[in-house]
Amino acid sequence: MNLFVELLAAGGVAGAKVGIAALGFALIFYTTREMHFAFGAVAVAAAYPCYWVVSALGDGPVATALGLLAALAAAVLLSIALHKYVYLRLRSVLPVVMASLGISLIVENLIQIVAGPDIQVLNYPALLSVVEIGSVRMRVLEIGVFIGFVIVAVAIDVFLNHTRVGQGLGATMDDPGMAELVGVRTSRMRIGAYAAGAALGALSGILMLVDTGLKPANGFSLLLYALIITIMGRGSMRSVAVWSLLFGIIRSLWSWQFSPDLQELAVFALMVSYLIIRDSWDRYQFNRIRPISRPAGPVAADLRA
Repeated sequence: MNLFVELLAAGGVAGAKVGIAALGFALIFYTTREMHFAFGAVAVAAAYPCYWVVSALGDGPVATALGLLAALAAAVLLSIALHKYVYLRLRSVLPVVMASLGISLIVENLIQIVAGPDIQVLNYPALLSVVEIGSVRMRVLEIGVFIGFVIVAVAIDVFLNHTRVGQGLGATMDDPGMAELVGVRTSRMRIGAYAAGAALGALSGILMLVDTGLKPANGFSLLLYALIITIMGRGSMRSVAVWSLLFGIIRSLWSWQFSPDLQELAVFALMVSYLIIRDSWDRYQFNRIRPISRPAGPVAADLRA
């Protein structure tokens, strides 16, 4: 039983790590309908300025704060520039996909040229200390990541449902044409979504830098996980948060009874199966013919006559 609880906790933490990036990617995609496949590469690239600043100034709180600001600024500015000066000029899905893939490769190779292929790590011993919560042993970093993910998910939900700007963003997600008719400036909403999503992506990159180490190729796996969870969310930010945790938990529990080598295959197979079943059920519900009730009273008598 203790092993099950430990795997459950580890899965929740792993899902939270992926979920921060998934919330960022989903926020961009649901608002703009643009397949920003350069998301992972930009997130990883943004973490390198943080590493350079902290390495140059030391690991004190001021240097850490400056490094964090440098990473956020790099991710936000680069993402907004891609949206305004590349994606909007292409104006259709396939060219945007091709351009974003090309940009992803360019960014990844530039990082490798500048920073090298080696793994870079920022060491904060206080974050690596172990805390016991009942029978579960977790690092301070993991506890902070999980709490941070919950805070981000709740903050996004509150923003979208209980603020005027958030409701405008939600309207842009649901129907941008109608949102324009009621006075929502959808172009600004899209830029805001790119800024917020890029910031969350940069946080994911910094997390890898502090946790497992960072290398240029990490962007692809980050994008892949964020993309599949975004698809599972089906337009709902709440669903993205839930599926992020389920993603991590399923991966963790799979390794309990089965080979870890098949972990990724099993998780993606389960998710694809869910999508197929869900879409089939939705089509059945849509196409089902409901019986027409016969009119009653005088109208029925007139029809019979």
